[in-house]
Amino acid sequence: MFAFQSNQSCKINCVTWAKDAHALFDYESEEISKDIYTLGKGGKIFLDGEKGTTKYEPDNQEEGFFLTSGHTSSSEGCLINFFNEYGAHTVVTKKIKDEYEYNKQNITEVQNMLYYVVAQKELKGIKREYKTEYYYKPKLNDIIRFGRVQFIVRSMKDKSTENKKDESDNNKSIFLPNDNSNLKKNLGNKILVCEFCDKKETDNINNPIIKVCPCKKCPLLHLNCFKNDYIKKDKMFYYSNKDYNSGTLKIVSLINYLCPYCNEPYNPIIKINSKFYNTLPYSFDKNNYHIILESINFVKDGVYCIMIIIFTFPNKKEEFFLGRGHEASFKISDISISRVHAKIYLKEDNIVIDDLGSKFGTLLLVRNNVDVNEMLEKKMKIQIGRNVVWLDKDENDTENKENKEDNTNKE
Repeated sequence: MFAFQSNQSCKINCVTWAKDAHALFDYESEEISKDIYTLGKGGKIFLDGEKGTTKYEPDNQEEGFFLTSGHTSSSEGCLINFFNEYGAHTVVTKKIKDEYEYNKQNITEVQNMLYYVVAQKELKGIKREYKTEYYYKPKLNDIIRFGRVQFIVRSMKDKSTENKKDESDNNKSIFLPNDNSNLKKNLGNKILVCEFCDKKETDNINNPIIKVCPCKKCPLLHLNCFKNDYIKKDKMFYYSNKDYNSGTLKIVSLINYLCPYCNEPYNPIIKINSKFYNTLPYSFDKNNYHIILESINFVKDGVYCIMIIIFTFPNKKEEFFLGRGHEASFKISDISISRVHAKIYLKEDNIVIDDLGSKFGTLLLVRNNVDVNEMLEKKMKIQIGRNVVWLDKDENDTENKENKEDNTNKE
């Protein structure tokens, strides 16, 4: 393994797509500018919007480097910071908040952060230089992007989760739930009444009275009244529920899933004390291996759409192809999705996702620190908006050091 020390240099490859569209990078485009920097110490990379290129400003006060999103940088226009917070142990990180409130602004902000580029099973039109060996096995609460379409892994069961007592061992969701824990206290400890069925609160913990949106005008509703009746009344939302692949694939669609009073998206997860409730109207067999992807995206004219895709593996041999073409197991009609974009299947009884050489990539939100050595060894690529960054060893620097050491030994 190549051990990156603070006194060694490393090549930073930074490629920029000429267009600025929905935090996308076109892996097939020829309209790409490329900059290569040698970093021995810290510094910052800035995006020059007019020229469509990047520039590097070294910081000689730092020892080594550390990678973070420019969104939290005090330097205006900064795309990436390189600095060291852990002495000689150099890591790559996203430097984003751990949790965000569930609203339009934060959903858009998360899309512009640091993402791993998932390994391509096939290159097709993708240039070999962009190939990555980052193997992706999803986990609960991961944020995945197929092109510009974001999904959160809302539920999952496979070999890797069978021995876990509680799903709380997994990563926390990046989006905070709507906390109803003090709902009754905030309303003066009065008896709660559902404004849909006019029935009072009961002791049924599986059907509590909730406030789905934190805004003042949002009504009090039983969970089941909201899921089964309220969201479908007066055609407030477009709702559909379809089965495919003999029932192993189910798609539930909710269009205009917004609070009619504040126009913010309804939060799918409600928290009451230590218990979490999902407000989305779907059901599935929890005994089968499965993965549930829940989209978090806006479509035309600010309309909010949620698509819940439920993959189940009753025979453990099922495989599903995501894309917008006829070859796909199901279609996602978005221009950033390739005809056959990705494959979801079981490998050694673990759910995996492969990119199939898609034009705009399959991406995983960076949530934890990554050691630079690991990034080099696994040839990881990281995408930030329309930029893709990866590291290479500086062969010239390594050779020079080896020659110096040889000469020293000879003396």
